[in-house]
Amino acid sequence: MKFEIDYQFRPKGSDKLEDIGNAADLTIEDGGFGVVPEVGDFVEIPRSRMGEREVYYGKVTCRRFRYVLGYCHIRVILDEVDDATWRTECAL
Repeated sequence: MKFEIDYQFRPKGSDKLEDIGNAADLTIEDGGFGVVPEVGDFVEIPRSRMGEREVYYGKVTCRRFRYVLGYCHIRVILDEVDDATWRTECAL
């Protein structure tokens, strides 16, 4: 089975989702390996080459799996968190 992972971002206070990058941000071929973040995980995605935000960071609030003809399309939704939460929850 081939897996395609797509990330979307919901800015704080908004109900609209922003696409991050392409339709399939990560593709995993048969026999490949990848990690799909769990609901509740904090994720940071560096600046895209398309001139979007400097960086996307947020908390995973939803994962949707859709199976079609040997593909598993996974949509991961990140909700924006404020800087204080990010620093507290993700301190290195």
